[in-house]
Amino acid sequence: MSISNANIDQHNTNGHLSHVTRQSSKKPGHDIKDHLFHYLGCIDICDRNDFFTDNNPLWQEEVAHQKKLGHNDETAQKLVQEKRKSWEDDCIDALKRIGFLRYTVSGDNDDKHLVDNMTASLEAWRHSPGHGARIEKIKKWRKIQREKDGKGTGSVPKDQEIRRDKYDPEKDVTVPIIQLNDGKPVEEEEGIRVWNKFPNQKTKLAKLLNDTDSLLRPRDPSGDRQVRYFHLPSNNMDWVERAIARYFGEDRPDYQATHRELQRGKKTKAYMILQEQYWRGQLHGVQPHNPAHARHLRPLCEVVSSDPKNTEYFPRNMVLFMPYLHWDTSRKNEQFTMEIEDVMRVAKEEILKREKSEKMTRQNERCDITEKPRMVPRSTPLPVKHRRYKARIVTMNKLLNEMRERKLIKTHQLEVDGRGRVKVDNPLGQVFLDAARLYEGMSNYRDKKLLRNYLCKDPPLHPRRTLDQAYHWTLNSTGERDRDQVVYRGTTTKPEDFHKYICKDGEWIWKEHDDFEIHGQCGECKMNIQKLSRVIMVDQLWMWILDAKTIITCFPKRYGTNKQDASAVHKSIRVRIQDSGPDQIRTVFDLALIIIDECTNTFFDRTTTVDRQPQVMDVFSKAIGNIMHKQTVAFERLWRWTDEASDIYRSKGNGDTSELHVPLLDINPEGKLEREIKDIIEELDIMTHITKVHEKIITQFIANAEHILDPFGKFGDSQKRKMTGRYHLAKYREPPKHLAVYNGDDDDTKVEKKREDYDWFKINADERLESVVGRIDQLKELRISAVNTAESVKVLLDLKQQQASVVQAWQSIKQSEETIRQGRSIMMFTLVTIIFLPLSFMSSVFGMNNMEITDQTWSIQREFLYMFTISAAVTLVSLVLAFGTWVRAFLYFLWKPFMTAVMTWSGLYRLKLDINLPSKHLNHKANEISNRLKENIRKARLKRKLTKENEKNESSADETPETKPRRGNYGHSSGDQPASTPGNVPTIREDLANGNSVATQNGTGFKHAPRMEAGWRIIRSISFNFCTPS
Repeated sequence: MSISNANIDQHNTNGHLSHVTRQSSKKPGHDIKDHLFHYLGCIDICDRNDFFTDNNPLWQEEVAHQKKLGHNDETAQKLVQEKRKSWEDDCIDALKRIGFLRYTVSGDNDDKHLVDNMTASLEAWRHSPGHGARIEKIKKWRKIQREKDGKGTGSVPKDQEIRRDKYDPEKDVTVPIIQLNDGKPVEEEEGIRVWNKFPNQKTKLAKLLNDTDSLLRPRDPSGDRQVRYFHLPSNNMDWVERAIARYFGEDRPDYQATHRELQRGKKTKAYMILQEQYWRGQLHGVQPHNPAHARHLRPLCEVVSSDPKNTEYFPRNMVLFMPYLHWDTSRKNEQFTMEIEDVMRVAKEEILKREKSEKMTRQNERCDITEKPRMVPRSTPLPVKHRRYKARIVTMNKLLNEMRERKLIKTHQLEVDGRGRVKVDNPLGQVFLDAARLYEGMSNYRDKKLLRNYLCKDPPLHPRRTLDQAYHWTLNSTGERDRDQVVYRGTTTKPEDFHKYICKDGEWIWKEHDDFEIHGQCGECKMNIQKLSRVIMVDQLWMWILDAKTIITCFPKRYGTNKQDASAVHKSIRVRIQDSGPDQIRTVFDLALIIIDECTNTFFDRTTTVDRQPQVMDVFSKAIGNIMHKQTVAFERLWRWTDEASDIYRSKGNGDTSELHVPLLDINPEGKLEREIKDIIEELDIMTHITKVHEKIITQFIANAEHILDPFGKFGDSQKRKMTGRYHLAKYREPPKHLAVYNGDDDDTKVEKKREDYDWFKINADERLESVVGRIDQLKELRISAVNTAESVKVLLDLKQQQASVVQAWQSIKQSEETIRQGRSIMMFTLVTIIFLPLSFMSSVFGMNNMEITDQTWSIQREFLYMFTISAAVTLVSLVLAFGTWVRAFLYFLWKPFMTAVMTWSGLYRLKLDINLPSKHLNHKANEISNRLKENIRKARLKRKLTKENEKNESSADETPETKPRRGNYGHSSGDQPASTPGNVPTIREDLANGNSVATQNGTGFKHAPRMEAGWRIIRSISFNFCTPS
């Protein structure tokens, strides 16, 4: 039933339960899907005492209903009394567990902040303005409502006493038990160890693993048709070893003692079942450098012998490891991913700390011999908080959150502290948020304690894995890939889908609500808010069949779920067993088939559940359909652009295609579609691979089960079993007792019963195998559809790129035509220039003032004769050379041999070969010289700086102004200045070589001496490089 309008009445901090009043929008009736939810969420606290009394109309109506079903009054009263007592016990146990968890969380250093925040926010709400008046109004309203419903004032139930012992997760974990004999249910007597009825009987894990008279021990070894099933709700290798050892009444296997050469341990039955090739040898990803999600057991299904002394040719034990698909919420997955990272980080720090301590101890022991000083620990390491941040920053969101916490960036979002607590201004809103966080922390506490206690143990616990973690198990983090899952995208509301709350003219309004005239509650907003992001998980099924009578399985539940997990695999197994008819489970292998089928059928069962289980096949179909729709829209848009381009191509004028460039060159929309469809194909491939593993494992399981049910091939048509069975039976001196029925030692009734059991199993097994093949076909059909869509998107992308190329080619043609037109115009100008340039030159010549021309008087006809004749000759020669290809070739034919002959005859060509100075060599040499000169200048500048600094330091440290000697030539003091002779006067080059500063005769310093020396070096290097052949 729905739960709403949560109002907190009372809150005690002394360890007792806090009272929460919840009122449903509907009246309580027979539509109760979960009695715990109904009791805790739909019934007022003051009505809880009356809920389990005889006067409650609910039970009176139930008695009448039982009578209608044909029961007499006494039987109906008894049935209702049993159900009422069972419900009451469950509710009281739930309240006690809630109180104990709250008490435990309040004392846990990592989680006590949840209780502290809840207490502080509740006190702040109680002291908020107007709190008392509002509470009085609510009390009056509730009194009126109860009078209308004909209820009294009621009474608040007493607080349940809460245990205050240390929290042990093994005492908090329950193990479901299912027992049958000859196909009929068998129930353990209810008491301290076991409670509930078939098939929902349960016991505590601590009692199952630690008690000497554990329920795991076989009760009736002679019971041939007995079937027992125990489920451990976690992939915890430590629990498995203890459980199987408890089944055989032995200690857990000691692998080191079994393999050592001295004082070798004795092999036990538990060790034979858990041999390394069937257990720890199949463990992968447990290396220190691998992340925790890399741990997994390889898929396996084998028959195992439990006899440590003799070879067992007809073993009745089987081991099976198989992955299967399940789901979880994205929030839970991220929370426990963070918890796993913290646990692994702390474990690695402890290992490093221990190794350093051991190393220091060894070094100190050696110091006693070498007489060296002892090693002492270094300074304190980094604060825990800093290390915590360092380990947790794996995504951009976490980095931004840390930067906000350290006030490195400003944000307009809600304030969030370092532990993820959202702070709001409304006191009651803060109470609700802190209450939700406390509830979530209490729900997750058991799973977190399991991780902290067993994740780094030897052998370790295997955490749940996402789809990408299971396939890409070598990656350290798959957070981004997990948020890119198809199911995640299909179950998450995009930010742009939310309606906008904006400020308009000083008033805050919902923009879309006003645009579409939505009054009251918006259905779209409600749907978007209620969406819950989910991801696909890959869990592991571990199953052991012992003595063909007992099944022990291990597979996890969803994180943070207790009894309210409607999509839990084991719950579906219990429901299926409860709904099955009599004699449906005849052997342990029939029950194993149900377990395997329920594990593999999670996403292929289209039944809608109440816990928001994602309909994965529908999500993938919808995702493919959305991409196909977007691709169709993109095709229509491309055709529209193509039509526009076609109109431009066919237009006689010069059309403008600039507006088509950007949309045709922008492949981002099609690229997104391509990426999405590739992700879909990849995930479908992973799911298909896992489903094919199911097919392989089930095939092996069927073969192994047939070998146990029909070891001699009497019931089936296997010639191989007939031959191998007779061969192995001949090796026994005394055949095992369970083979007597197959050898004809028993009556025909037992043989016929075995035949019926075999035929029944074979029918069910073939159906299960066919269903798995059908699931593979479904996935393949989806993949074919996705591949076709991917091809369509690729075709769309190719067409878009081709159309962009066509537009560019058309524009290139237009540009080339424009270039041709411009070239023709330039050609006309060139021809005019060729004609009139000689005329201009001749007119300029005749217009010069000189004696030869000015003194003579020529007629205009004569001047025109000279001008046009010479100009015509020049123009003709220019036109012939410009447009006469044959003439140019003939001239080149005459010029090339002539110049080659001149070069060879004069020796210039030989000189060129001897010098061998290609252009690349000259460029390289020029760069070398330039770089060397720059480097010399840098070194000289640095040397001058160092010299000045040294002189400055020496003068300031050793000399005073009175005792400071006057410097003479070349840096010598005036008292010890050498004679000025040619042999004693150092040259500039020598001073530079010795690193001395060059001085002038008057001691002022010759500033240009280094530059002159550098100039001489340049001239010398250039002459050397150009004169030296490479």
